[in-house]
Amino acid sequence: MAGKTRYPTGVRPLLIEEATRRRRIERRFVTQLERAGFAEVVLPIIDYAEPYAPIANAQTSRQSYRFIDREGELVAIRSDFTPMVARALAPSLAPADLPLRVFYRGDVVRCEASRLGANRELFQIGAEIIGDGSADADIAMMQTAAGLAAELGQRPLVVYNDSAIVSQLVRSFGEAVRTALVTKRLAVIDGLGIDRRAFALIEKLGRGSATLADVAAWEPLTARAARLAAIGKALDPALFALHLDDVEGGAGYYTGIRFRVFDADSRARIAQGGRYDELYALFGTPAAAVGFTFTVDDLDVGNEAGVDGTTLQEVVR
Repeated sequence: MAGKTRYPTGVRPLLIEEATRRRRIERRFVTQLERAGFAEVVLPIIDYAEPYAPIANAQTSRQSYRFIDREGELVAIRSDFTPMVARALAPSLAPADLPLRVFYRGDVVRCEASRLGANRELFQIGAEIIGDGSADADIAMMQTAAGLAAELGQRPLVVYNDSAIVSQLVRSFGEAVRTALVTKRLAVIDGLGIDRRAFALIEKLGRGSATLADVAAWEPLTARAARLAAIGKALDPALFALHLDDVEGGAGYYTGIRFRVFDADSRARIAQGGRYDELYALFGTPAAAVGFTFTVDDLDVGNEAGVDGTTLQEVVR
């Protein structure tokens, strides 16, 4: 009898109260995104694996459930919305369509459980601006993400960086630079012939003391530093924080700004996003893009009006 009542590890049904809660949150997301000019796209839950091979890595391969279908094709269950949006939209994009604002919602299923083994099946809602490579689009998406979190009763704190800083250092001096920054063992870059200003930047990034002036001092990143400075001037420092030492093991498909939205009270991460200007070209049409994704199960939704009646529009302003 136990076999008839249990489910695979990491998945479960949502019964009446939980289903009602999810739909309520979903409606609030959709209302705010539509008011902000985003239109919905609906994506399949499975797709062929082959189109995503250029961006696949060890992590994404481990995350994805893959199987051979009846036609002998390798297919995968959706584990990440962002590449699927690019694959769906890129073939039909025209200059007259851009910039385009879209949002999506649905389940992703991942082999590796998240949150201490709690879930493999996650309900996500996200949005993108496609065809706008400007700093203004970065600002708009970070502000929109913070506004959505506030409207849903969170006290948002957005931590951001530019993944291109480390990517440029890696292109110039090799993958050992990323290893040094992730592991905090700077000795691994000794003997690589790194010039003085780049070495000083790497050292300060490793120690967590780097500033935009340090980034700007190395000529290949001068423009990046100026862009980050412009972005910072447009953001409320009470809600947004630049962390130059926020270095990950790999940038994935991100090419620029990278941000995470936390609830300032619990410090729980509730959303993430960034810029991926090379992704659409892989599917046929070059287009800049920036977006974010919320995992609804990570939200501890408060009052219906948001924190102190805050609305999305008020936070964005």
